[in-house]
Amino acid sequence: MNLAVIFTGGTIGSRTGTDGWIAPNKEQPYAILEQYRKEYENKAKEIGFDCVMPYQILSENLNAEHLMLLIDTIQEKVQKNRYDGIIVCHGTDTLQYTAAILDYVFADITIPLFLVSSNYPLEDTRANGLANFYYAVESVPKKLRGVFAVYQNSDGKTYIHRGSRMLAHQTFEDNLFSIHHRFAGCYDEHGTWIEGEGLAEKPEKVPYHGLASVTDSILWLRAYPGMAYPELSSAVKAIVLESYHSGTIAINSELERLAEMAKRQETPIYLVGAVSSSSGYETKQNYARLGIHVLENQTPIGVYCRLWLEMSAWETESQE
Repeated sequence: MNLAVIFTGGTIGSRTGTDGWIAPNKEQPYAILEQYRKEYENKAKEIGFDCVMPYQILSENLNAEHLMLLIDTIQEKVQKNRYDGIIVCHGTDTLQYTAAILDYVFADITIPLFLVSSNYPLEDTRANGLANFYYAVESVPKKLRGVFAVYQNSDGKTYIHRGSRMLAHQTFEDNLFSIHHRFAGCYDEHGTWIEGEGLAEKPEKVPYHGLASVTDSILWLRAYPGMAYPELSSAVKAIVLESYHSGTIAINSELERLAEMAKRQETPIYLVGAVSSSSGYETKQNYARLGIHVLENQTPIGVYCRLWLEMSAWETESQE
């Protein structure tokens, strides 16, 4: 089995220094692979690892330049047509964003592309990095197709998530979840594989023409009591409203004002957080009247990343 492993830094590629601060491991950037080879010596002997590190950062510093470099690196590996799978080692903070972007760009990939991360530096006994890497390798022969993230939660199970279906981490929590707990696959506490319903949730491919360095064309707002909506600049080309957990937001004069501004500018408003239903709370009846498009069963991060790709393509075309 031949695997391409792309290292980008993150906690899985970091260590705790003598000063107590966590930083990218400059001396041993491939430490996770070294740990895997040591722990699973016999398995590792049967695998060819082709390693590359296009950049090394803590993932909170991720930007469009990094993502484009990563996409270029993956495209180079795919074009060689000699790998059974690709593993991207990534930080946890922006894991869902990178996974969603890659899921849309590489929706038609014919090999599995796994993102793996670690909740703590590898030397920490609480770290799930080795487990995530191990199960990514174990999943390659299962002939999955598409972009996935491999992550072990505190329940001892390791989940395989579709790239664009993951929810943001809860504040202060390490666990990672997909919409409605629909994962592509799972390894239970004993390492037994369980295929999930989410395996079939493959996204549509989004044409890739680079990424705008600043996403000022997308206004992303999250609902909270007493919120006031900002004035819309002419640069805003799409608005994402992240609802409460029930898929609703307040219908009030502030939302009416936003909808009117958006209508004048011909700027679409997308409400994210709703599920498919013919009923529900009465509040939902007002969205169509205000010109708000309800995107059902989609993640806020997934919608944002898709719009980022689409708006970047639009900006490229408008400049030509």
